[in-house]
Amino acid sequence: MSQAIAAFEHLEPLTQFLLWIMVFLAVPGVCERCRVPAVLGFILLGWLLGPNGVRLLDPDALVSRIGSELGVGLLLFFVGFEIDFSLLRKARDQVAFFGLATFGLPMLTGFFVAQWNGFGVNASLLIGSLLASHTLLAYPVVERMGLVGRLSVVATAGATVFTDVAAMVVLAVCLLVHQTGFSARMVGLQMLQIAAFVPLMLFGASWLIKQISRRWRLRGETRLLLFFVLVAGGSEAATLFGIDGIVGAFMAGIAARRAVVVEEPAKVLKIISNTFLIPAFFLATGMLIQPAVLLETLRTQPMLALGLTAALLAGKFGAAWATARVFGYARTEMGLVWSLTLPQVAATLAASTVAYRTVNAAGEPLISHGVLNAVLLLVVLTSIGGPLLTQFFGRRLIGASAVTDVPVAVDLPDAAPVQPAPLP
Repeated sequence: MSQAIAAFEHLEPLTQFLLWIMVFLAVPGVCERCRVPAVLGFILLGWLLGPNGVRLLDPDALVSRIGSELGVGLLLFFVGFEIDFSLLRKARDQVAFFGLATFGLPMLTGFFVAQWNGFGVNASLLIGSLLASHTLLAYPVVERMGLVGRLSVVATAGATVFTDVAAMVVLAVCLLVHQTGFSARMVGLQMLQIAAFVPLMLFGASWLIKQISRRWRLRGETRLLLFFVLVAGGSEAATLFGIDGIVGAFMAGIAARRAVVVEEPAKVLKIISNTFLIPAFFLATGMLIQPAVLLETLRTQPMLALGLTAALLAGKFGAAWATARVFGYARTEMGLVWSLTLPQVAATLAASTVAYRTVNAAGEPLISHGVLNAVLLLVVLTSIGGPLLTQFFGRRLIGASAVTDVPVAVDLPDAAPVQPAPLP
């Protein structure tokens, strides 16, 4: 195996690029034949080729890091860009209710599991917030099935903003308390930063995009670069306000949609993203899988690892069930919403890593290495299981949509959604 890897590394750059193109072409086709989401195929491929497999890919390499960060940023950018605000207004009650439920219930169950395992209040709040957020890892699955216009999916995408921002708020507060003790002034300052960032992106960035588009009369290829600037700029702006960059990318997508940017460059960027950059993020996620570490966590701290997994499943299911009861979702639609909120990747990994590296005056981290391993187990299980469940419920929903009265969004002429490009 080492000889094969060495041979690959000595190939001409163009030959290596051709081989990677063949991989990106082959994985979706193989997954379709096996009737599994392409997302799952890329995650497993990342594990196989990564440092815990044949070691052909290095997650710390500059190319891997750039591809992964651009991939997750673009994934969240297009989730925001394709939100139809006329539909979001129709679903605002669902967004508000489901956002509160899918954040509050998992945080509550995670808090009690952490308390049960002997953690303090501050660490328990942080652990609960790790379960409260979610990554729309399976969004490409519902997009390919043509389900992104359903009010339930719109509500789920809208709730992502609330859960991720709220989780970042809890993280910021817990870090402050752990390092310096509770300070009402510092906590209030963080809340003001977040309160300023959201309208700044929604209205300020939207206005700026309109002005640039009108005054500079950008050509098609230049507008394509403008989208890359929006993704990177939104992410960097979020970090300046103490918020995770993926929230900034999501808000940048919403701002671009509000600015009524010409959609042709967006379609081109979407094709590029779905072909290379978003799969690169899935590959990088797969590289994090460490079977030996996961097994060791299960052996030494089974109640923590399994307890957090059960808390996530129960909390997210409870939120989906309550929303279905209030807004009249059918069982299949409830299952789809539940599955979309299961994957714990971007925000969860970022927050848990920061919490593990943050130490107090006594040199103690906010969360232990065992919690970090348990979170990694959660990432692996939900990254694999979430897309599979989304595909299962999505297919059932498509089959039942002709005979059920599940709430479906109606496309309006003044805010037609971007037609989805073929996804991996």
